[in-house]
Amino acid sequence: MALGITALVFANNILRWGHTQSGWMFNVSFLLHGWLLMAVNLFYYGFVCWIGFWLIRGTTGPERFFMVGWFLGGLLSPLRTLGPHWAVAIKHIDAVGLAVAFLAALSLLLGHSEVADSSGRTDAT
Repeated sequence: MALGITALVFANNILRWGHTQSGWMFNVSFLLHGWLLMAVNLFYYGFVCWIGFWLIRGTTGPERFFMVGWFLGGLLSPLRTLGPHWAVAIKHIDAVGLAVAFLAALSLLLGHSEVADSSGRTDAT
């Protein structure tokens, strides 16, 4: 399932290459204005960074590459609004991150599981 979702998001990223969007998570300027909108966006951005750190910290090997690949573009996206000339570079980094996540998911799918052998026994004591 992770492989399929990663492949779809990666394909969508490549197909919509020329379209750049705002890097803010919430663009509800009709509801929130000025500094309040900025504060809400910074709070949620910090929360996503915190979640990303703890999810990445709890993984090893190919799982870590998968998680870093997914979070890379999302964590860099607010920089698009601070420096619009960075939008193309961030788009490239996002595409590379998703490609790495796709390859990591593929290696996890095709790799040997160390959880149990063919008889169903594990090496755990």
